[in-house]
Amino acid sequence: MEEHRSEIHFDEERAARYDRGIRMIIPAYESLHQMLNYLLSSLLPIDAHILVVGAGTGMDIITCGMANPQWTFMAVEPSESMFAACQKNIAASGLNTRVQMHCGYVDNLSDDLKFDAATAILVSHFIQGEQKKLQFFSKIATFLPDGAPFIAADLQGDKTGQDFQLLIKSWRHLFSTLEVTEKDVEEAFNHIQNDISFVAETRYIELLEKSGFGHMLNFYRAYLFGGWLCRKQSP
Repeated sequence: MEEHRSEIHFDEERAARYDRGIRMIIPAYESLHQMLNYLLSSLLPIDAHILVVGAGTGMDIITCGMANPQWTFMAVEPSESMFAACQKNIAASGLNTRVQMHCGYVDNLSDDLKFDAATAILVSHFIQGEQKKLQFFSKIATFLPDGAPFIAADLQGDKTGQDFQLLIKSWRHLFSTLEVTEKDVEEAFNHIQNDISFVAETRYIELLEKSGFGHMLNFYRAYLFGGWLCRKQSP
């Protein structure tokens, strides 16, 4: 599979700045993870085993792990710099004995592994091309039993549409009011425009459905970000 959240996007310097920067640029970033946690805790058993694809610096795992003391996790993160930061943060939170860590892609996991749920937060929008996105979601589906929840959140939108232009302009304005320089703003939104592989929301849902998921529930929306809860469907 084509690389996605890799060293191209998250080198050592960006990984070091990620935790602070992501909270500034994504509206309600921490709320997204709290919502994710409460959705999963409303659906899963007390001893759930969860696949976290694109674990980043560990926010999914720390939020859910601290609130659910018997849950265990498989963290998958291809960027070595982000992987190191994730290990450090998980250890500092006292969760390292409950987390298996894999530095690489979800494709490299054993096909025999099974999980009660999976998450992929802010991952697939880095995957270039719809076919690669479809392969990514389809691979995650293979690790889940029928009915298991999958939560994904990504940037979505039709770059040619007026709504897209309004939302990105408003989002940029919001970001510029924070403790950032004009250079920070330019770099951030050049990255978004050039490196994010946008698909329209309707197409995003279609890709999830083609990957083997159904019962789509939109639980999070912030400018161009959308968060979805769906369920693995039988073939």
